[in-house]
Amino acid sequence: MSATRRILIVDDSAAMRQLLAYAVRRLPEVVVEEVDNGLAALKALGATRIRQYDLVLLDINMPILDGMKLLGMMHGDRAFASTTVCVVTTEESPDTEAQARALGARFFLRKPVSRRTVEMVLAEAFGLPKPV
Repeated sequence: MSATRRILIVDDSAAMRQLLAYAVRRLPEVVVEEVDNGLAALKALGATRIRQYDLVLLDINMPILDGMKLLGMMHGDRAFASTTVCVVTTEESPDTEAQARALGARFFLRKPVSRRTVEMVLAEAFGLPKPV
């Protein structure tokens, strides 16, 4: 039996959270939590330091606390060293992708994304067979 994977979806768009959650919930043994802004994500991340998230799907442009600032806070905190981050954003600038990767984002997806694209990232992130 595989271990439970904990995934946090951070996006201010309810439709995007729904699409991401649909793809993620196709994995076996997964717990998905959703928040709609960076501050709520920071609270969720802080509340789970003992049972950390395995993956964070993170939007960049959000109210209250944007994704890049949150990513910077995570990058500076050893508690999140083993948390994989996938940025999912409308940002098209190569500089934004370079900055996100420099702050520890392992994956970078540009919206609009498909369920299949998300499933490919999940397979790579968790060492699972690629979807057919």
